Amino acid sequence: MSAHRHPISITSASVSLDERHRLRVRRYVIVTAGRLLAFVLSAVVYGLTGNPWLAVGVIGMSIPLPWFVALVVDDLPPWG
Repeated sequence: MSAHRHPISITSASVSLDERHRLRVRRYVIVTAGRLLAFVLSAVVYGLTGNPWLAVGVIGMSIPLPWFVALVVDDLPPWG
């Protein structure tokens, strides 16, 4: 019966500030790209359906993305 053992860490050093900054910038770039995609998608939705309210709805869903990232994603540990 062997117990699951975790490797022993020889240091308690956290991720460097430069690495954290790089990861945070990458997250914001991904969210910004998602917002840009939402604007393009809203134009496609309007072109296909002719319904401006659907297009506005797609844009409306992208509005809280930066707030979501600032509030939630920044509090998470760095992505691996």
